[in-house]
Amino acid sequence: MAELFECFPSLQNETLIIRKMSDDDIDALSEIACNDNVYKYIPPFLYKKSRGNLLAAIRNLGGRDFDKKKLIIAGIYLCEEPDKLIGLAEMFDYKKRVNQITIGYRISELYWHRGIATNTVKLMIDYLCNDIGIQKLKAFVMPENVFSAKVLIKNGFIKEPNTVQEKNWGGKEIVDLNVFTYAVQ
Repeated sequence: MAELFECFPSLQNETLIIRKMSDDDIDALSEIACNDNVYKYIPPFLYKKSRGNLLAAIRNLGGRDFDKKKLIIAGIYLCEEPDKLIGLAEMFDYKKRVNQITIGYRISELYWHRGIATNTVKLMIDYLCNDIGIQKLKAFVMPENVFSAKVLIKNGFIKEPNTVQEKNWGGKEIVDLNVFTYAVQ
């Protein structure tokens, strides 16, 4: 098994590529970051940031933040358009002692309802569980975000009976979030 932060992941199946972003992704990332609908149910990470801040984020996410073993935020691309960023695959809050990580994703609105989020989660599960050996994945979803809940359930996540409170999701001060877990059997 590989170590999580050994090298930046480059994942691919017949439909998607998940890989490190490049400076060329700035325009597509700006479109995602400035879309209120994309941010309706998620935390404000990168929301409405300037082009300069987004460019710095691209460089930091693929460099400094990865090297510090903080998180993995990778770009999502279609195999048919491998140079066009269409979303972000997020792997963060790694807890090595309990062998657990949290995942998330944000997809450009132009690509919603095409199975891309479901496929992204499937690729992340395969990588994290089969290649890295992580035993438990978590995801947090606002109750109103029924599509994200369906994506997780399709991929074998179970909705936990408890909720957690977070600040500043979907522009709301305090929100309850549903907790979804995926455990390797």
